[in-house]
Amino acid sequence: MMHPCASLMTRRSALAAAAWIAAAPALALPAARPLPPPGGPVLVETVVSGVPLRLWLPDGMGQSSRLIAFSHGALANAEKYDALTRMWASAGHAVAAVLHADSPEHPGGGKIGRTEAWAERLAGMRIAIAELQRRFPGVPVVAAGHSYGGLVAQALGGAEAVITGDGGPVPDPRVTAIIAFSPPGPLPGFIDRPGWAKIAVPMFVATGTADQFPVIAPSWEAHKASFEASATSPRWLWVGEGVDHYFGNRIGRPEYAPSADQARLFEAAAGASAAFIEGGPPPPQPAGATLLVR
Repeated sequence: MMHPCASLMTRRSALAAAAWIAAAPALALPAARPLPPPGGPVLVETVVSGVPLRLWLPDGMGQSSRLIAFSHGALANAEKYDALTRMWASAGHAVAAVLHADSPEHPGGGKIGRTEAWAERLAGMRIAIAELQRRFPGVPVVAAGHSYGGLVAQALGGAEAVITGDGGPVPDPRVTAIIAFSPPGPLPGFIDRPGWAKIAVPMFVATGTADQFPVIAPSWEAHKASFEASATSPRWLWVGEGVDHYFGNRIGRPEYAPSADQARLFEAAAGASAAFIEGGPPPPQPAGATLLVR
């Protein structure tokens, strides 16, 4: 049993300690600092020479890194391709996705004629390339796009459309390769086999067996026309079983219903496109995907 004096001393010690703490000056704690963001690409939205750009910038550039200028499909916008463009940036490539004047989300409301829209798309892509080169001098350039945008990318790589371009050189001497997801088939009065035969750089084409779309591809095989017409090697053709024009909802139409099978094949197609522009060997493909190399 504690002696009464010891109990009294304990109480007095506690009171003294409390008084000392109350009288002591406040401790100078270091200011709170936010944690650094996790590694990965950074999104920058900017306007260059009147052209809205959605830039995905990697956290580092290496020997296999590329500059990718991307053209979206009709009635879409640059943001609807984040699943693809961000993936490329995560692989170490810098991407500039253009918001074209024919997009309903463009500040101009998308009210633009066919001939004017074609010239604007080419001009916008050239501005995107120049902006990427300003940020990353000396890195090889790739022209990429989906659907109508795929044809724009092919034109910058040498494909000759009936409609005249924006006055710039075709092929654009800065473009070293093409990535075309679901490019159109033959379009009377616009593009045909002789036009694609003038493609002057290596090309990656992706499509799927459910990739039918009115006018530009009555059958999914129509999307292969540019691959078959080009004589430039190397060129790769990726085909996904059951893949439609949007890989379910992965590109162009994120508001559509998702598809787990198409999402899985989308990862394979995007990865194959990155391997192509990096100059690597054709990667093994999962079940449901084929890759033809010429």
